[in-house]
Amino acid sequence: MSATGTLRLPRNEQSARVRRLSESEAEALQPVAPTAAPLSVLLTEGTARAHEQAERSVFLQSLFGGSWEGVYGQYVRAQHYVSYLRQLHMLYATYESVLPRAARTALTPVLLMPELRRTDALEADLAYFCGETRTETFACVETRLHAERLREVAEDAPHLLVAHVYARCVLDLFTAPERSRLVASAFELEDSRGTLFHGSATPDELTALRVRLHSRIDGLELEEDEAREIIQEARMAFRLQALVCDELARGATGISPPSGGYRGGFSASQ
Repeated sequence: MSATGTLRLPRNEQSARVRRLSESEAEALQPVAPTAAPLSVLLTEGTARAHEQAERSVFLQSLFGGSWEGVYGQYVRAQHYVSYLRQLHMLYATYESVLPRAARTALTPVLLMPELRRTDALEADLAYFCGETRTETFACVETRLHAERLREVAEDAPHLLVAHVYARCVLDLFTAPERSRLVASAFELEDSRGTLFHGSATPDELTALRVRLHSRIDGLELEEDEAREIIQEARMAFRLQALVCDELARGATGISPPSGGYRGGFSASQ
């Protein structure tokens, strides 16, 4: 996919599920009406639907809120959790690898937020659960597509990385404490073992992170068309996340929508 949104993937890797992205691109690239509102507000409002769809994926709801009874159930759940961590590891490792291209620019305050450096934590969690940190061979086509998008925008339109920062903060960092508690409880973990990625931030720390993220995004000096492109790219980032989760859920043992419990942590309006 080029920085303008055109998919570039070898023909032999195309699939019906990946081609669905083309349909979502039409929605993701809908014009964003110009307004004087801060970019952080525009991002929240302009990505609400895509964000909710990503959070409400069958895979995430079942993984973090489903019923997994018995030793076998817990074993299967752990396998799914490791699969999810592997996808995240590839995405965060790719993000960190492209940062030097955007270093020492006006984007630095947003792109170099230390909270986004999660690769080491993911490797530690993977080592705890399965004794190895390999992810390349386990990454699904959708994850590789997402990683390729990060590399492309870093090269051709670095300001679009701001959209991916926003999406990852909303999807991973703002939901981290709740998910950390769920994972620790599900697998009877102690002393943060296996939960380093999600960490143990307090409500006050999360509030401070949200304020800092919004302040830095709003402080960027962007042209109006660049701001619109960031909102469009953020929709794409959420949709790519949803596609990754759809693929992980495809044919996965025990994955089905839960009747209650986990519902994604933070609402799209937060």
